[in-house]
Amino acid sequence: MAGTVPVFGKGAHITIVNSHPATKKVNFTRKAVPWYKDVTKLSLPQIRACRSLGEFAYHKCYGKTGTVTLPDGRRISMPAYIVMTEYPHRHKEGVFGGKTREERAEERHRRARARLDYLKKLEEKLSKKPAAKPEVLAVLE
Repeated sequence: MAGTVPVFGKGAHITIVNSHPATKKVNFTRKAVPWYKDVTKLSLPQIRACRSLGEFAYHKCYGKTGTVTLPDGRRISMPAYIVMTEYPHRHKEGVFGGKTREERAEERHRRARARLDYLKKLEEKLSKKPAAKPEVLAVLE
């Protein structure tokens, strides 16, 4: 279960996240997402996804009450069950204009090449610096 608490004034929030069962630490703090309490910071694919889910819930889930017991014994609300079973775009990539897995991989590959090129230039720049004077080296020893 996660919760969000305000920290040090307006706009600064952290999220409290329960730990993994394999760790001894009980809770972790994590910085809240950039669009927390400010929907203007959502990207276009995120806005499309939110609107699609909202429209689906508005038309299919309004007035539905009660719970459903799943085969594994968990009980969930009827609207959650309707969304889980009938919502059409829940597992597809790029449905709302986002990137596919291949596009994300290509972008990561391009960024990695740019980082490596930057490190190479930095290495060349640092290797061209003049060596330290002998008297400075003697003082350091």
